[in-house]
Amino acid sequence: MPVPRRNQQSHPSSGQAPQQTAPPWHPSAGSGQGQPTRAVRVDMSQAKSRWRLLAMEGARLSKVNARPANQQQAEQFSAMYRRSATELARVRAFSPNRRLAEYLETAVATAHFAMYRKEPAKFRDAVWGFLGTVPALIRKHWRYHILIILFTALSTGIAFAAVMATPDSYFLFVDAQLAAGRDPYASRESLKEVLDSRNHDLSTGAAFSSMLFTHNTQVAFMCFALGLLLGLPTLYLIFKNGLMLGAFAAIYVRADLTWEFLAWILPHGLPEFGAIFLCAGSGLVMGHRLMNPGELPRRIALSRAAGEASIMAMGAVPLLLAAGLIEGIFRQSDASMELRYALFGTLAVVIGVWLFVGGRRINKVTA
Repeated sequence: MPVPRRNQQSHPSSGQAPQQTAPPWHPSAGSGQGQPTRAVRVDMSQAKSRWRLLAMEGARLSKVNARPANQQQAEQFSAMYRRSATELARVRAFSPNRRLAEYLETAVATAHFAMYRKEPAKFRDAVWGFLGTVPALIRKHWRYHILIILFTALSTGIAFAAVMATPDSYFLFVDAQLAAGRDPYASRESLKEVLDSRNHDLSTGAAFSSMLFTHNTQVAFMCFALGLLLGLPTLYLIFKNGLMLGAFAAIYVRADLTWEFLAWILPHGLPEFGAIFLCAGSGLVMGHRLMNPGELPRRIALSRAAGEASIMAMGAVPLLLAAGLIEGIFRQSDASMELRYALFGTLAVVIGVWLFVGGRRINKVTA
């Protein structure tokens, strides 16, 4: 029985390498034996159409709130992305057409962004972040914020004691132009007139609130940003701010206007100084990690610290807004001392609950 002879062109022992098929985009595609040029062109046309569709769908789904129409469309886009990503490696390796490779690379990158992009931030997420994430981070880094509070108390006490003992030392802590007549030699009536000043124009009060919010925001975030310089400029600003506060408090205590001064400063001072303390403490977090990264590389440690510090600093924005509204409108109103102290007590309770309770119950719900 005769044994059929094999095709020696494809047999390894014939001394000829088996013929391999080049991909559609290879320059030799369609030129070898058994490779019809027409079929290759059809495949290439289909590939280009698919890549063009991938780029268009990727650009559409990359927009805010864009979603696939249904589950089938999402699966088709995912399969098309994975296939094109595989083809991209082959195009880079074999295709002499660099424009084609760059076009496919852009299409795959756009599709990748559409596949793995994060959900856009919503107002509800910002609220929950302020109520939960910010106080949790404050409790985590409480030592830095306590240090800022103690530093402020120290400088305030120094200036207060100095002015009470030597009234002339007031001008060491407060510039004469900034004092605007509020100095140890001002009469009790003139000092009380400043506390009792009223502004019944709502538009003027709103403009004043906007100005105060802008100023306080600049001071607070300057304390935050300067924390990168090992925290030294932040401590300087906090110390200087405490000296001014202590000097102002001393002249009103000397004039026997202690309770009036507290009723004037506490309602807006609690959120205002709270925001400044929060930003300054966040700045110290970054400065400490820059100086002492711990077991992590300095770049990674600083990056993580900066992320958490930025979240805490953004939590100061609502406090600054509240301080601006109270200082610009409520402080200039005809509110009695009792009402002012009641507002201060309410703010103290709300901020205290936010600091010590916020984030705990949210974590239990999400656990």
